[in-house]
Amino acid sequence: MTNGVTFGSRHSINDWGLIMTSKSLEEAPPRTNYVEIEGRDGSIDLTEALGEVKYESRTLSFTFELLTPLNFWKIKQEISNYINGRKMKIILDQDPLYYYYGRCKVTSANIERNVGTIEVEAICDPYKMMNIETVVTKQVSTGDTFILNNQRKTVMPIVQSTGNIVFKYNDKQFSIGVTTNYQSPDFMLKEGSNEIEIISGSGTLTFTYREGGL
Repeated sequence: MTNGVTFGSRHSINDWGLIMTSKSLEEAPPRTNYVEIEGRDGSIDLTEALGEVKYESRTLSFTFELLTPLNFWKIKQEISNYINGRKMKIILDQDPLYYYYGRCKVTSANIERNVGTIEVEAICDPYKMMNIETVVTKQVSTGDTFILNNQRKTVMPIVQSTGNIVFKYNDKQFSIGVTTNYQSPDFMLKEGSNEIEIISGSGTLTFTYREGGL
């Protein structure tokens, strides 16, 4: 496995011949909310007042070296033209199942002792997302139950059905006919195991969603 990075459709090694010498993947800071009340011990924690913890953007930083200095400024220009100021997917060779998504910039470029150095920074969404969507297909009938597993990020799945089916999730019922793109803000998969119960009807249900982790 190589130690490179894909920015959009360009690979740091294969397309630009860059050697990555360091990288920093900052954690996504949680958005905390503490309220101080005079005369009360401690503070009131309202971080999850809206139901779950929210996160700030995270910063990714990379340092690359180029051992062919005669081509350095040409390649630096290619990189700047391609990524500087643009939002794109970022995939690390050592974590190929996931992508980060953020706005990139070239923060510095210089040559010293015949070695060219380029530094790239990206301000990314807090969650890293699976490259491949999760697709779960179930042949169901009244009384069936099954589990949809999900990673950390809460997600709204797209549901397809081949029949008129009523299912229950989180004590709420959802009626779905023959459709290809049913979604509801009340049907959000949480982290872990999400139980689905078929109240009535039969047919094939397909759930499509993209999982994300921190």
